[in-house]
Amino acid sequence: MGLTVFGIAVFVTGLAALYASYRGAIYGMAAYSLFGCAVALSLGSIGVMPAQLFLIFFVIRAFNLGGGKPIADAFSLDKPGFWLLCTCVWGVMGAILWPRLLRGSTLVFPVDRSLVGSLLLQPLGPVSGNLTQAVYCVGDVVVYCCTFAFLRYRGAYRTLAGAIFLLTFLDVVAGVVDVGAHMVGIDALSAVKTAQYADLTGEEMNGMVRISGTFSETSAFSSFTLPLFVFCLNLWMLGFRPKISGALAIASGMMLLLSTSGSAYVGLGGYLVVLLFSRPGLIARAAAVRKQRLWVISFCAGLLGVLYVVLFLPAVADAVTQFVDLTILGKAASSSGIERMSWNHQGVTNFFDTYGIGVGLGSIRASSFLVVVLSNLGAVGVICYGMFLGKSLLSPVPAHYPFAERAVCYAARHGMIAALIVASSSAGVFEMGSCFYMFAAAAGALSQRAARRVSVRSGWAAQAVRE
Repeated sequence: MGLTVFGIAVFVTGLAALYASYRGAIYGMAAYSLFGCAVALSLGSIGVMPAQLFLIFFVIRAFNLGGGKPIADAFSLDKPGFWLLCTCVWGVMGAILWPRLLRGSTLVFPVDRSLVGSLLLQPLGPVSGNLTQAVYCVGDVVVYCCTFAFLRYRGAYRTLAGAIFLLTFLDVVAGVVDVGAHMVGIDALSAVKTAQYADLTGEEMNGMVRISGTFSETSAFSSFTLPLFVFCLNLWMLGFRPKISGALAIASGMMLLLSTSGSAYVGLGGYLVVLLFSRPGLIARAAAVRKQRLWVISFCAGLLGVLYVVLFLPAVADAVTQFVDLTILGKAASSSGIERMSWNHQGVTNFFDTYGIGVGLGSIRASSFLVVVLSNLGAVGVICYGMFLGKSLLSPVPAHYPFAERAVCYAARHGMIAALIVASSSAGVFEMGSCFYMFAAAAGALSQRAARRVSVRSGWAAQAVRE
């Protein structure tokens, strides 16, 4: 057992969060989710990430603030959390039982630490991925219910927005540092990449550095950054703290465009379709006008840029064409693309080989979140998780809540959609990260009944906090 510098920082900030306002716990949970490749606590061959270690303090703070009832309310029958809990119970049970009961019934691409670097078809059986993915799944559910409990209090939605703003700022700074360090030939972010992942940082594509930030590869960086960009963009359209949200949307959007990640470009393209049919005017009337202006300005700037490059910079046009072909159009024909498509094909085969039961959470790796859910959790898991997403994303945003709460709820839903789009194109496992489930809690916490917000008590003091 070994405690790293990150672990010491988590313990110090976690203890401070227990005696400070609940806002510190939300900020800490959001900020530590950025360090997905850092080890805070080492338990033999198992590494505990900063966000997972901070979750202990996050839970204690939520329980101390209102007891167990607000946390349990997240799983009431009329809430999306009920279906998330069902997914978790089914997934953990499947991770324990199905690899053993269905041993050898089908061939899988396993999620196993002992097979790093040699991903080959193996007969179905228990692997390390069953344990790790089950633990991650339980942890994500805990993040969800505790965030849900915090959001019952006045000003909590504003606090969550501020925490995501901080997270986006740190993510952009990490991307800039990554580019700058590569230009001067140093690895400035190696201290935050201590986990045992394949490190693909420092690579280039057509002379451009592949931005990975605090993550092990550019695909993970772009998958993490896209929902943050979408969250900030929607808050800007709605007029919620427009200077901060607008600046962060521009900065994170630039990071995505410069990342050279096919996942980023596919995710952006997919979300633009969602944005086209979105209706932010239901939250704020001015948002519809801002959305129209955004489309007009983006279209005109893009058209003028394309015409200028084609007419006056043909060499640049050729380079851009080759770049698009390399990152998006030719990706499926590459060796990596062929390998990932074989994972997805085998995942669908596993679903049918097990008669729709699934092979168990964490048993196999795929290259699409849709295939991961289908093959790992089977038909029951698809229904439960689909109900969770449907109730979180499709329920009307209640109009009787204050503007800030409705705006953050709406932006969080779009952040979830963006995360699901990019995950459907590249995610290999079921775990979506704590930031996704904080978004999910904000997306589904507003009740359709009349608003009743609880006064916040700082620590265990009796003085109510007034917003």
